[in-house]
Amino acid sequence: MKGIAGIIGMIFIITATITHIWTVIIAFSEGGIFAGLLSLLLPFLSEIYWIFKMFGENNLYTYTAITHLIIAIPIGMFGK
Repeated sequence: MKGIAGIIGMIFIITATITHIWTVIIAFSEGGIFAGLLSLLLPFLSEIYWIFKMFGENNLYTYTAITHLIIAIPIGMFGK
């Protein structure tokens, strides 16, 4: 069972990293260099901000980021 949990954890880390890179790209293109650097340094807060900012404009990003934030809660609570 630990093997499956480890694989799922690795998949989550990879997809969360991709989502964060996507967030930083959106921040750079929509908000400029300051917003991009701030988003790079504050992943959780920046993703919440850009979820609200992109809602209705980029729904694929919005739903992907919401999904990752929701999944991160139990992983953070019950993970290592």
